Amino acid sequence: MRRRDFLKGLLAASGLGLLGFPRAVQASPARSSTPEEAPPLPWEYVELDPEDVRKLGHLGYYGFECAGGSFWAIMVSLREKLGGPYNLVPIPTREAVIEAVTNKEHIQVPMQFGFGGVVAWGSLCGAVNGPAAAITMVSEWEEAQDTIKRLLRYYEETELPTETSNQYAVNHEFFVPKYKSDKDLPQNASGSVLCHLSVAKWCVASGYASGSSERSERCARVTGDMAAKAVELLNAGLRGDKDSVYPFTFSQDTAECRTCHYKGKDYEAGQFSRGMMECETCHNDLRPHEDEAKLRTAFGVGVNTWAGAAAIGTVAGIGSHLAVSSLRGKGEKDEKEG
Repeated sequence: MRRRDFLKGLLAASGLGLLGFPRAVQASPARSSTPEEAPPLPWEYVELDPEDVRKLGHLGYYGFECAGGSFWAIMVSLREKLGGPYNLVPIPTREAVIEAVTNKEHIQVPMQFGFGGVVAWGSLCGAVNGPAAAITMVSEWEEAQDTIKRLLRYYEETELPTETSNQYAVNHEFFVPKYKSDKDLPQNASGSVLCHLSVAKWCVASGYASGSSERSERCARVTGDMAAKAVELLNAGLRGDKDSVYPFTFSQDTAECRTCHYKGKDYEAGQFSRGMMECETCHNDLRPHEDEAKLRTAFGVGVNTWAGAAAIGTVAGIGSHLAVSSLRGKGEKDEKEG
């Protein structure tokens, strides 16, 4: 048997030829036009049931934790409705996940690395990381950015887990065969999209340890909540009315901070940072730019050098808050990319 024929047979037998491996070892150039090749993004999106997705996200957490579970919940829902191209995404069916959870078996899925803020690193919470990946697959890039920003802001300021998720658990309406906890769990607003802060603040508010079954169940419910909110935003996007679901606004504190601190060219004016996260959650030690603050400028001058400018910016920020906070995911022109 020739080497090329042997490789063709091996790929066909293993199914690897369908997973996008290098075309140099695929059957022939003609295969590039077959239905098995994934089309370019974005893929088609149709309206989904947020409550079904909420329950799937909760189940997904039990199977793949937060990022993998929330991504899977949206992808499997679209595959059930549309088939291709979503049948190319290497994910199991809902029935297979229920069986795996029941038997305590592990299935690996895309985005699973995002658990615990990326392999337990405590950075971006997987409950928003997973849906953000799904949103990017089904939306034009500009639209995806707008939707993801709303989702992140929702996570920061919403009391989670939602009352809906709590009641599903209490009434045993989720899909899992056995609950980590079916209690009506305490709710809190994290003020941050970082896993480390989100978990820590919830644990302090609830009195449960980070390794408790209650904390794990809290994250399962939040995973479902965020997958559901992403779908609500995507559904509203089809109608051109995302503001009815969740308008994007900065908090008063963040709007004030951003009068000086945003991605820009003037370092001494405070433009040495970028971002849209809630500022005061982490950086209350820098207000009002006291001498003991460790942050210094490029020339070794303490941040208090421009405290006066910051104070003026704060006053201006109060007056311009409505204009600043009414941004619908656009941010500064140069903050979209790069």
